[in-house]
Amino acid sequence: MIDVAFDPRAHAVAQTVAALRLAGWAPTDDDVAALQAVASGDVSFADHLAAARARHPPPQPVRRRWRWQRIPYLIPGTDVLRNEFGLTAPDVLADLEFVATGARMVSRLSGPTAAPPALDVRELHRHLFGDVYSWAGEVRICELHRGRSSFAWQSALPAGLAALDRELEQVVELGATQDGSRLEYGLARLYADFNQLHPFREGNGRTGALLLHGMAARCGRTLDLVGIAREEWYAAAADSMPYRRDGQPSHRPFLYLLHGRTARTTSRTTSPKPHSLSLRRSLNDRECGFGEQ
Repeated sequence: MIDVAFDPRAHAVAQTVAALRLAGWAPTDDDVAALQAVASGDVSFADHLAAARARHPPPQPVRRRWRWQRIPYLIPGTDVLRNEFGLTAPDVLADLEFVATGARMVSRLSGPTAAPPALDVRELHRHLFGDVYSWAGEVRICELHRGRSSFAWQSALPAGLAALDRELEQVVELGATQDGSRLEYGLARLYADFNQLHPFREGNGRTGALLLHGMAARCGRTLDLVGIAREEWYAAAADSMPYRRDGQPSHRPFLYLLHGRTARTTSRTTSPKPHSLSLRRSLNDRECGFGEQ
C-alpha cells in the first residue's frame, strides 16, 4: 500500500458514499458533487436538502382505506414509513432519505465533531435521520427480521445497548494504545453486537458505519470502507448472526472485511486489496488480544 496525503474532506465524502452504497444508494456524479459542496461548506445543509426536495413536487393528499396497525411506523394503508416530508412514494422517500443522511454524515465526518468525546448510537441515529423521521434516535418498539435473521428481542434492547456502551468504551480505551489489527478486531466485535441488536426501525447500517468511524477517530485513526461491496457486507451481517435469537453473534465475518482498513490520521494509505482465502482463514483463526465474549 502507498502512503498518500490525507485530505479530511475528500475522506469524508468517500466514506459517506461508501457507507450509503452499503445501504443501497447508487449515487450519480451530481450526487457526489453535492456532497463535496456540503463538506467544503460551499452549500448549507438546508440549501442542499431544499434542492433535492425541489426535484419532487409535494404529494397530493390521498384518501386511503383505514387499516388497523399496532405499530405506528407505517402510513396507514401503505408499506411506507411515516416521514417528516409527508411522502407516500417509497422511491421518492428513499431518494430524499439518502440525500439528508448523506449530508448529515459528511458534515459529521468532515467537521470538528468527527471524534466526539462520547459516542451514543441513539444520538448518532438522531443526527442522521432526525430530518426524515420523528422517531429518529428512539429505540424500536417492534420486533425486527431480515430474511431468516431475527434481531434481538425488543424487550432486550435497553440491556443490550447498555452492554454495547460499555464495550465501546473498552474498545476505544484499548484501541488508542494498540496497533491497527487489534483495533480492527474490536471494531468487528462491536459491530457484530450492534448488528445483532439492530436497535432502530430503519437506518441501522448507516448509524453503525458512523459509529465505526467515530470510534476509529477517537483512537487517532481513520477507517476506510471504500471498496467493500454491499453483497459482502450483507453476507457478513447474516453470517455473524447467532443461531438463537438471544445468542452471541460472531465477529469473524466483519473482521475479514475490516482487516487493514484503519490508519493513523497523520497519513492515509490506498484502500486495501481484497483478501485471499488463505488470509481470510488465518484471520478467522487469529486472536488479537481483546478476549472472546
